[in-house]
Amino acid sequence: MKKKLGRGYGNWVMGDQFYDRTVELSLFAELMDQGANLLVVAPRRIGKTSLLRESERRLQTKYLCLQVDLQKASSPADAILELSIATRPHLPLWSRVTGLFGNLLDQIAGRIQSLKKSDVTVALRAGINPGNWQSRGDRLLELVAQSEKPAIIFLDELPILVSRILKGSDFKITPERREVVESLMSWIRNNSIRHQGKIRFVIAGSIGLRPVLQQAGLNATLNNFQSFPLRPWTRDIAVAFIGEIARENGLALEAGVPERMTELLGMCIPHYVRMFFEHVYRAARLNNDVEAVSTAQVEEIYKSEMLGVHGRAELSHYEERLRLLGPEFYEIAVEFLTEAAVAGQLSLVTAEGLAAEHPIEGKPPATQSREVLGVLEHDGYLRETSTGVYSFDSKLVHDWWRISYEKGFRCLKERSK
Repeated sequence: MKKKLGRGYGNWVMGDQFYDRTVELSLFAELMDQGANLLVVAPRRIGKTSLLRESERRLQTKYLCLQVDLQKASSPADAILELSIATRPHLPLWSRVTGLFGNLLDQIAGRIQSLKKSDVTVALRAGINPGNWQSRGDRLLELVAQSEKPAIIFLDELPILVSRILKGSDFKITPERREVVESLMSWIRNNSIRHQGKIRFVIAGSIGLRPVLQQAGLNATLNNFQSFPLRPWTRDIAVAFIGEIARENGLALEAGVPERMTELLGMCIPHYVRMFFEHVYRAARLNNDVEAVSTAQVEEIYKSEMLGVHGRAELSHYEERLRLLGPEFYEIAVEFLTEAAVAGQLSLVTAEGLAAEHPIEGKPPATQSREVLGVLEHDGYLRETSTGVYSFDSKLVHDWWRISYEKGFRCLKERSK
């Protein structure tokens, strides 16, 4: 059967649209069969959610798959609530789960399958609170472990929840907040051990979990999780994808166009390869007299669309996600990234100099710069080169950041003149 790659971008994809991830999906399935707990590590827009959804599609006959979205959760009790709701598609497990809440659901027991999620959520929320979330969660996982099939619990955006709890609205790590996060992460760890062989946990998110936990000295709570890296497409794979999707959609490309598109992007993140193709496709259809798209045209589309107003809005999440880590961290991160974008690179000496201009009590510039660089490297903004300096891993993100932030910026060496 002919593949259907589909046009468009923005949503997670499955099946043939989850292009050329055969090896990763196979490795993922092998690790699930081994009973491993995984922490998916990847830059933004690389396809983490697509990996979780496609893995569920392929493994659902063998495993009980629970997709738990923690994007809006703000407490451990919320996490248990979302985990409870995730069992709803799975009868009779859902019936047993609702039984945990006794009288709270008696009034709607006969019609619980027909109720809106919001109604059920209100009822369940009343039975989960800061004082009983662990006991409710333990009992919930005991029910999951009793299922006929072993379970995979996908915890999507757990890093955002952890950061939200740890730093609060004032972005200050306090002993009390650290204790709550430690309780949550220890609860996950302890249950992964208690139900080994019956439950596997898979953690993913749009920010890195290890850097967030490291700020609070809690990285040890992940010591039974294996890192599962999901890398960008290689240039060859991206070129093959562009060629296939162009043929599928009847779009003629001159020789060298797919190669030039990947050169302009730099790092071939699937989301942005799809986004670039969509802009090229639309431009070609609007210009009916074009027989085949040329390299000159894709270069112009890169400037006018990928780096234009709408393209820059699409990329703004790179800046927005940094704000989740707090204003002090954000200010230093923006300085580092703008220096790297304008100067072309960022050295450790320069990073420490920039950090010194944004002092944080109790943290010397060297410590600050190491922490910030660690997050920026982990989350795919910068990479350390063979010469020991840092530069953008993605040409697209580099160009967007430079256009967005270079106005009025002076590199560190210019400030000292």
